[in-house]
Formats: sequence, structure tokens, C-alpha cells
Amino acid sequence: MRKPACTIMMALGLAGPLSDVKAADNSSMPQLTLPPAAPAPEEVAATPVFSFSATAATNYIFRGVSQTEDHPALFGSGRVTDGDFYAGAGIENVDFHNSTEAEYDLSGGWTPLVGGFKLDLGMLRYGYIDEPAHTHIDTVDFKAMASHDFGPATFAVGVYYTPNFFGAGRDGIYFEGRGAYRITDGLTASGAVGRQTVDGGLDHTTWNIGLGYAITKNIGVDFRYYDTNEHSLGRLYGSHYVAAIKGTF
Repeated sequence: MRKPACTIMMALGLAGPLSDVKAADNSSMPQLTLPPAAPAPEEVAATPVFSFSATAATNYIFRGVSQTEDHPALFGSGRVTDGDFYAGAGIENVDFHNSTEAEYDLSGGWTPLVGGFKLDLGMLRYGYIDEPAHTHIDTVDFKAMASHDFGPATFAVGVYYTPNFFGAGRDGIYFEGRGAYRITDGLTASGAVGRQTVDGGLDHTTWNIGLGYAITKNIGVDFRYYDTNEHSLGRLYGSHYVAAIKGTF
């Protein structure tokens, strides 16, 4: 899905600053996606449920950092859910100034309801197609999230732990808080604040805010503003306005 630009430079051996909505988790749509409210026990499907989505966006932002050099992005993903368990896979384009032009993501997890909170305990693997042999930026995140609905509002907090942060040989931790408010049946305002830390540096804070609108039950659009506190690291860490359209089947 996406790596902070200075980490890519370390992993890929690039000199100088890069003119700097993941598959099944946060890359399939550049917008806030909160875990859905848990269905009542009698509504849980007895057999696996499959879903697929396709997204077109003006940029691919991962934790505040553009992964496509501020160029458009296409995402495709699939997901299977069986009770409280899920697995997913996705693919999207990236631009790291080398032969790597595509990212694929694999995910799986458990989403139990505990004390009124919806948990999401899982793992994500980010892989890269045609990456240079010496880079080794394929990596794994372990995540733990909890969300709760308060009427039309939903709040979530989570943490992602990344051993060997995208080939940098250092541990990384990403903390995030999310919130969404349903204004009407089709219109939702949402935002998030996150903090990426990496052993030895490369830390930054990121945030986003935007509006999502469901055109139909299968098609939605999102308009979002992203930013970080580290504009000095290059334009990929700067302000971004992203528009996206997503279809779910």
C-alpha cells in the first residue's frame, strides 16, 4: 500500500528527496473506512460472503504520503467474510521512481464484538510487483482496532505494528483515531489523525477530513483533504486534495 517517501529512499537507495483512501484495508479507497456495525447474531450469514470493489482516485495516499507521485490511481480488491473472520486481497498502481509500478495486498483478521465495541485484529501484507531485487520493501503490518457507534456517529482507535518497516530494518508503529458522522442517509463526514513512528526517526503526524456520498447502494464518491506536519520531507508529504469514486459488488 504505501510507504513514507524517506523510507522508500532508504530502502531503494535513491539519492535526494523524492518529489514526493491498501488493498483490503486502507488503500482500496482514499477515504475513512470504519469497521461496520456488528449484525445481530441471527443476521450473521451461515456461509461465506464475497464482495468486490473497484476504485478510481486522483491520488493514492498512505498515511499522509502520496504513493503515485500525485498521479491518479486505480484500486481493485476482493474480500470474503465468514462470521467474525475475513480475508482479502487487492492490487493498485504505485510510482516509486524505479521498476515497481504495482502493489498487491493480502489481509486477514478477526472482528469480534466485545462489550459493545467492534474489534478488528488482523494482519496485512504489502507486496510489490517487479521491485528491484536489492530493495526488499515487501512488509507486514499487525493491527488492532476498536470502534463503537454512537447513533449517527462512529469512532475508532487503532494501532499498527510493522517489524522491519518497509525494508528499513527498523520497527514502526502507527497510531490512529478516526471519526465519522452520518449527516443524511447518503452523506457522511469523516476524518482521521495518525502518528507514524519508526525506530531511529522518520516520524510524522498525518490527518485527513472529507465528505463521502453514496450515489447508490453500490456506488459512492469521496472528496478528501490530506496533510502532514513534515512538508520539509518533500512535496509527497504536503497537502493533497483527493477525489475518488468506488463501486462495490
